[in-house]
Amino acid sequence: MQKIDESGYDTAIFEELQKCLKDLAYGEVIVTVHDSRVVQIEKREKKRFPQTKQGDCTGRAQKD
Repeated sequence: MQKIDESGYDTAIFEELQKCLKDLAYGEVIVTVHDSRVVQIEKREKKRFPQTKQGDCTGRAQKD
């Protein structure tokens, strides 16, 4: 069953957006709207890793 708030919006949409944003450190949340209605929410998450020691490519570039 759809829960509608006092302003007439579907609360499930806001709950899903909050969940996506809360769990996201780096990335995007894309909201697709058709005919003034939210029809899709996508979450693209990026994982960031700390820089490690320089690899072979850097060493080879310095030799040339």
